[in-house]
Amino acid sequence: MARVTKRKKMNGWSFIATIRIKGYPSVSRTFDTKGEASAWAAKTEDSIKAKKYNDPRLAMNVSFGQAVEKYLDTISCNKAITTHMREKASAARLLEQIGTETPFGSISTPIVAQYRDRRMKVVSAYSVRQELALLSHLFTKAKKEWGIPVENPVAGIERPAPPHGRTRFLNDEEASRLLEACRKARNKSLYYFILTLLHTGMRASEAAGLYWRQINFKKRVVYLPDTKNKDPRWVPLTKELVAELSNLRELTEGRDEKLVFLDEGQLQTDRVKARPGIKFREAFDAAKKRAGLPDIHMHDLRHTAASHLIMAGVDIRTLADILGHRTLQMVQRYTHLLHDHKLEAIDKIGKLGRGQE
Repeated sequence: MARVTKRKKMNGWSFIATIRIKGYPSVSRTFDTKGEASAWAAKTEDSIKAKKYNDPRLAMNVSFGQAVEKYLDTISCNKAITTHMREKASAARLLEQIGTETPFGSISTPIVAQYRDRRMKVVSAYSVRQELALLSHLFTKAKKEWGIPVENPVAGIERPAPPHGRTRFLNDEEASRLLEACRKARNKSLYYFILTLLHTGMRASEAAGLYWRQINFKKRVVYLPDTKNKDPRWVPLTKELVAELSNLRELTEGRDEKLVFLDEGQLQTDRVKARPGIKFREAFDAAKKRAGLPDIHMHDLRHTAASHLIMAGVDIRTLADILGHRTLQMVQRYTHLLHDHKLEAIDKIGKLGRGQE
């Protein structure tokens, strides 16, 4: 049954509502008015009897470390391997800053805000947004699926503004210089790998993990069964790339069951399996310096393919399909290039009707 008791305090009175029901731990809360205390007691007592009451103390009996471990083992592990590895890294930062033994139910909005502010001093807004996204999803799952009575503290804070996407791309002359530098690399696969990135717009790790069996030379397509967004897709190949890959294929024994650009022995660790493109990082860095392009990143080759496609008149829906984006939002960044390209085209008739040659 419920009982409300009155207690004297420094600046007035407080009212303590206490509920004791056989078979359940006692529950109590303090209020400023007797009416609030009575209303809460009646509602909570009904919830307990209907077996719908979630005691907030349950969340205090779970440590933050236990909650994170369960999330990684039951939810994150089912995501793409690159996402899972990124979330493991984000989780490590959260545990380091908030504390493994911190009661899960004690993580409040002010604590999360302080975490955000500390992290913003040492990492990018993009990294902080990823960490907060993980924390938010953890609290959502804990409440909805694990039955832990917690509210999402991330919902009450302002997240850092997303950084502007990098859209550096190579012009034709720069691309030629880079490919020539790659031809001279000690890693003989580098040239073919970089050419593939430039001529398809594939992500580096998508291309680096390719097997010969995924390439249909007659139809000029590559089949990617497992992509970043988990949707399979077909990637078209230029005639020039097909010719170059055909030459490389002639040098490969046992072809179909072998990787195109790497050896199986290079994919021994989870880190490399998740991001096989890193095996070309050192050779690529050396090549770009030889080409006089120290500012480019490997991902810029994807931007390069996209930029030249849009400037060639390819519509953004087709571009999104080639790049593997579910929505058009990610390709909107290239529309300004299409606008500039149209301006250059229209200027060619600028003297029309003006009696000028």
